[in-house]
Amino acid sequence: MSEIPVIKQFKDDLWPYEGYDHVRYTARALARNEEGKFAFLHIVGEDFFGKRNHLETIGGGMEEGEFIDDTMVREIKEESGYEVRDMVLIGAIIDTYNLIHRITYSTFFLVDLDTTRCFETHKTEEEEILIKEIVWLDPLEALERLEREDGSRCDRIVQRRDAFALRYYLENATDLLDKKEEKEKD
Repeated sequence: MSEIPVIKQFKDDLWPYEGYDHVRYTARALARNEEGKFAFLHIVGEDFFGKRNHLETIGGGMEEGEFIDDTMVREIKEESGYEVRDMVLIGAIIDTYNLIHRITYSTFFLVDLDTTRCFETHKTEEEEILIKEIVWLDPLEALERLEREDGSRCDRIVQRRDAFALRYYLENATDLLDKKEEKEKD
């Protein structure tokens, strides 16, 4: 995969800064079905970040020896049970998490899912606890829900990242898809 453009950086302004000691690379999906609705994980529960009740894009961390697009395909299967039909790079969002001393480099993709068949998921133990369901939303409804600021600090820090990615995609969809077509011709 070619160089990944950084489309946004967020600094954690919700917890006190105590330095960073690691970087995590993740792949995240604006995953949509054949009807054009986007899939979001509804995260509910409590963990180190406190109470959670938010929407989050499907995705997760790169494993050793993996390329970022392979991470995306694996995470889609593990968390949703669906297969990827097509995938387009959107860009990266870098954000910081002061509570866990981490910088996260999230590469976002527009992913078209094949929802005609669903396979067994392979969630981690923590994902089994926190992921309540997959919620399907049209793009504007998704933006409205992601841009709410009435949840916990954890809800807000996650949703602002995903809201920015979705808004960026919606505002730049034509350009992103044109770039993909140009690469396919080369």
